[in-house]
Amino acid sequence: MKYSKFPKVLCYDDWFDLFDVINNKEFKGIPFRTDIFYYPETEEMKEKRVSILDSLKKYKKEIIEIEEKMVQYLQLDIIREPSIYIAVLKDTRNPEHENITAKTFWPLVGGGKKEIRIYIGRVSDYPHIKRSTLSSSDEIKNKAVLMMKKHLTENYELGRLPLHPRPLPSGVLKRNENE
Repeated sequence: MKYSKFPKVLCYDDWFDLFDVINNKEFKGIPFRTDIFYYPETEEMKEKRVSILDSLKKYKKEIIEIEEKMVQYLQLDIIREPSIYIAVLKDTRNPEHENITAKTFWPLVGGGKKEIRIYIGRVSDYPHIKRSTLSSSDEIKNKAVLMMKKHLTENYELGRLPLHPRPLPSGVLKRNENE
């Protein structure tokens, strides 16, 4: 497992929602019920919170620009040295075969992550490695890291890796607004 000193990416929406939860009575779509989550706030605290919200609104464009740059930096760090997770999965088309896959998580603006999974090979391609130690095998890990680096680099250079999460289908938004 790779150790990184990289701090958590600044996320405008999270910070705004955090300081606005008392006004909206909702945080990330979850109702903020004062009877359950009682949060006493002095007048001075309220003034400071409102001041924070005003600053967040005032500098929204700049904060989002910083967030995007932080995510891009983190993405380049992942391309340089991806953290990978190895799994052995049954082939859905042919259950007799087991495939070795590797995945990593690609950071997105807004705090989300996209799972990127690649195919490494079949279990039968590695008869010299015990089935129980496949996911911890250095040979498999090294091959997976090299393949993931190649995959991420190629797709990054072609602009195929996202910076922002995909928008929800409009039908989902309309359904949620009517509830």
